[in-house]
Amino acid sequence: MNLKKFAVRGIVSLAVFVALCMFFSGTVRTITTPKVRLTSAKRGKLEERVELSCKVAFPEVDKVEFPLGEDVTLSIVRVNTREGYTVEAGEVVIEARIANYDQQRKQYQEAYDGASEALLTLENKNRGLRISRRDRAYADAYYALRDARREAVALQMDLEAQLTKEGLQAVDEGYPEGASDELKKLIDEHRAAVKAQAEAQAAMDTASRYNVDDTVWSYITEQREQQQKQTEAEEALRALVALNDKVQAITAPHDGYIAELLVKDGDTYDGSTPLYTLTAEDKLPTLRADVSELSRNVTEGMTVTMNPDSYDAIETKVINVGTDSEGRKYADIELTSQLIKARGSVYSMTQEETPMTLIYSAREATSLLPTSAVRGSGEERYVYVAEQNTAAFGGSTLKLHKMDVKVLGEYGGTTSIQEDISYYTIAYGEDRAISDGDAVMEYLN
Repeated sequence: MNLKKFAVRGIVSLAVFVALCMFFSGTVRTITTPKVRLTSAKRGKLEERVELSCKVAFPEVDKVEFPLGEDVTLSIVRVNTREGYTVEAGEVVIEARIANYDQQRKQYQEAYDGASEALLTLENKNRGLRISRRDRAYADAYYALRDARREAVALQMDLEAQLTKEGLQAVDEGYPEGASDELKKLIDEHRAAVKAQAEAQAAMDTASRYNVDDTVWSYITEQREQQQKQTEAEEALRALVALNDKVQAITAPHDGYIAELLVKDGDTYDGSTPLYTLTAEDKLPTLRADVSELSRNVTEGMTVTMNPDSYDAIETKVINVGTDSEGRKYADIELTSQLIKARGSVYSMTQEETPMTLIYSAREATSLLPTSAVRGSGEERYVYVAEQNTAAFGGSTLKLHKMDVKVLGEYGGTTSIQEDISYYTIAYGEDRAISDGDAVMEYLN
């Protein structure tokens, strides 16, 4: 009986001893085995982000001018808009008036009245003078020839100047080889003037067969002179009044955004320069960013986002890349209606810079891993693949296997790998040094 009890006690002690050995061996293995984190590569396009500051730019504009005659100056009364504002076709942008309007109007009116009075005096002095149809025909022919000669000479001078400018010589027929459209037009006008002069000369030759009395001729020439003065004064007065009415409401030629105002309230304007610039028809402003300091090239079509990581992110794109007058490289970014709404208006965007994020996105999807999981440097880069092995008496272990990889790019804690390793389990974040062939354990938390 005692022997039996002894055997039972021995078996129990052995079981306890084996259990303790198994416990402590597991504990020792747990303590001595490196711990790692496990991850898998994801397929996607590596994105690199660069923060930009953008300003509103107007790359395509129309210069809005208001040509004026000699000695005419405008006084700008009111500018009804601001840079960055939208205007519609026909909307009054600038209100002005002719600076010396009252003085000029008085001058033209006095010239007209003086000519009218001179005509009345002339008629009274020559009330009994008889003017025949032949006398009138001679006078008409004379003045027609005079005007035709003046026109022909003026066009001849313009034609010679244009020929010299283009390095060509006149031809009797057709046009010189290589003549511009402007030169061809001058040639046509000059030939028409020469023909008109010849016809006027023929009419004058016919009219010269008849003599005109000196008194009659003096009357006719003075009458024409005063009539000409009267006509010129009347035309100038009408033009002055019409111009003054027009400049009181200088309107936009088409819909667009005001790019630059070149006059302000109280300025004087002589018509030699634009009043303002307006975005070209059907063209929008852009956001322009200085990218001359970026290490990577910026190309058309690249994605640009405002608030990229928020629920209200707004995406746009680069639509043009160029170099400014100072030699600095810039990128023009499409200004969408959604972006304008988010920033309030184009005008508000002209008052401060707009923060944007330029996103470099790889052309093709690759394997993406946390940068800490990719080891080595330069061309010698590798990862540790964790392969699961089943033990002989059950259970499993993780064993590391070194795999060489080619790194395509790195940004923001993410590395792009050329090889497709998405179906491998990658070990990283170890708690101690590891090497190829090591057995490891996964962190449980």
